[in-house]
Parts: sequence; C-alpha cells; structure tokens
Amino acid sequence: MASKLSFKRMDSIAETMPDALQQSRYQMKRCFQRYVSKGRRLLKNQQLVEELEKSLDDKAEKEKLVEGFLGYIICSTQEAVVLPPFVAFAVRMNPGIWEYVKVHSDDLSVEGITPSEYLKFKETLYDEKW
Repeated sequence: MASKLSFKRMDSIAETMPDALQQSRYQMKRCFQRYVSKGRRLLKNQQLVEELEKSLDDKAEKEKLVEGFLGYIICSTQEAVVLPPFVAFAVRMNPGIWEYVKVHSDDLSVEGITPSEYLKFKETLYDEKW
C-alpha cells in the first residue's frame, strides 16, 4: 500500500497533512463527511481505510490517494476519535513515535494536539462531562 513513502522524523503530520488534504480537497471532504456522518464513535485503522475507499468513485483517484502521503497517514493511524465536526487521529509513524492531530471535517483544517488532549477527546466519547 502506501508504505513505500518515507517520512522524516523532523516532519510533522500537523504541518504536512493540510497540503495532502488540499491536493484532493473534494474527495477528502467526502471522506471526512463519511467519517462524521454516523456521529460519535471510535474508528480503528481498517474502518478508516474502508471509509476512505468507499468515498472515492474513481479508481485512478483512489489509487493515487491510497498510494500517496495521505494514504500513508491513514495506514499509520491506529485509531481515530470522531466527535463531529472533528476527527482526531492517533498516528504511529514508527515504534515509539506517535503524533496526534485533529481535523475539522467541514474546512479540513488540521491542528496538532498533545497526547493528553487526544485522551481527553477520547474520554469525551464516553462521558461528555469529563
């Protein structure tokens, strides 16, 4: 799949993901709408990949996205927390190297978040008052 790409340790997903999302903005908006359409939930890697593939009609476009940097990020994501309109990703690029980002599904803005912020986001799934 997208594992052929290299990701330098100094690269930040929060810095590089916006460009990847903008390259296929229409398709990514469709994908993120699929992620948030079923409401609050926790998505595992396989579910993220399946939703990405379902949101793309064109086979060439699907292959381009899955083989590109965005596919690499999705394949490296262990889980994602969906709290509409946000989707927070826990990305494990390499053993011991994690990064957390939050994407707004409407405008595809990306914000880097701390592990604590990610865990708070995740806890909110089960207890809104947490």
